[in-house]
Amino acid sequence: MSFILIPNNGEDIKISAWNWRPTILLLRHANLISEQEHELLGHNGCGGTVNSECAAKIADFIDQHLVKMSPGQRLRGDLTITSELQKRAVFAPNSKLEDFNAVEIYSATYEWLVEVRDFCRMSHGFRVS
Repeated sequence: MSFILIPNNGEDIKISAWNWRPTILLLRHANLISEQEHELLGHNGCGGTVNSECAAKIADFIDQHLVKMSPGQRLRGDLTITSELQKRAVFAPNSKLEDFNAVEIYSATYEWLVEVRDFCRMSHGFRVS
């Protein structure tokens, strides 16, 4: 599954759920978005939006968070930072979600966080599709 972030200004960006979910979890943890906003932003076509003021705050926060990281690192699904390579999840017809370590398969790379920071600065707000 992927998400398309549609800005009020500029170009859309597309992101996989594997990268988007830890990103919005980080924003929720920082109290930049409410629980309801977290839910809406985490589902396609449910009306998840970020206004211009919030987008600017997100960009500033991510900028501060990136100081704790280095290129090549990633933010895992439990909000810890690692330099370990992401393990590949291989889904087979009989696979169950319990068979996978969600902390490992959901992660936002340093490079993605730079991209979403820059997107938030330029977007003047956005919606999730």
